[in-house]
Amino acid sequence: MQPERGRTDTAAECSIRMWLALAAVSCLAGCASLLPTSKAEVKMPWQNYAEAKATFDRIIVQKTTIDELTAMAINAVVTPNVALLNHTDLLRRLANVPLLDPGMLDDGLRACLVKRQKCTGLEIEQTRTERARIGNFWLDVLGFRQETSVTGWRFNAVIVLDENVVIYKVWSGQPNIHKLEEERNPLGPLQGAGGALFRQLY
Repeated sequence: MQPERGRTDTAAECSIRMWLALAAVSCLAGCASLLPTSKAEVKMPWQNYAEAKATFDRIIVQKTTIDELTAMAINAVVTPNVALLNHTDLLRRLANVPLLDPGMLDDGLRACLVKRQKCTGLEIEQTRTERARIGNFWLDVLGFRQETSVTGWRFNAVIVLDENVVIYKVWSGQPNIHKLEEERNPLGPLQGAGGALFRQLY
C-alpha cells in the first residue's frame, strides 16, 4: 500500500506544477497589455488630419468671411489651439526674411500688411498623439529597456484677414506621425544607484 501512496503524491505534484506553468504562461501572455499607454490631445473640432485639411480647403481667398470661419469652428475664442495674430505676428511669421523682395509676397498679403492694424490673422495648431510602451514587459518594468511607439497627426495653418475677409492662407502638416523612442539602461534599476551611493559616501 505504501507505493500506492507515493505514486499518488507524485501525481499531485505533477498536477500542481502543470497549473503553475499554465498560470505563468498566462501571466506572460498578458504582460504586454500591462505596459503603460498615454494620449496627448486637446478638444478639437476635427477627429483626424483629413477632416482638418478638408475644412481648410473650404476656405476661399477673397471670399470667405470671418463669420464663415467661425461656422467652420475656426475661432480663436472658442477653438483650442487657434491663436489670434496681429500685424507684427504676421510680419514675423510670413515676411521675416532679411532683404526680402516685396514682390515675392502674395499680392493680397502685401496689400494687407500695408494696412497694419486692419490686417490680422489666425494660426491653427492641431496635434493629436498617442504613446504606447511596447516590447518585453520585464525588461520595461525593471528599467533595462523601454520602447515607446508614438503615433498621431499634426496640422498647422495661417489664415490672413483684411478686415473681415480672408485674403491669404497657407498650411503645413504631418498626416501620419509614427516614430519609435527607445531608452536603454544596462544596469536596469541600479542605473542611478552608483551616483547616489557616491553622494552618500562623500
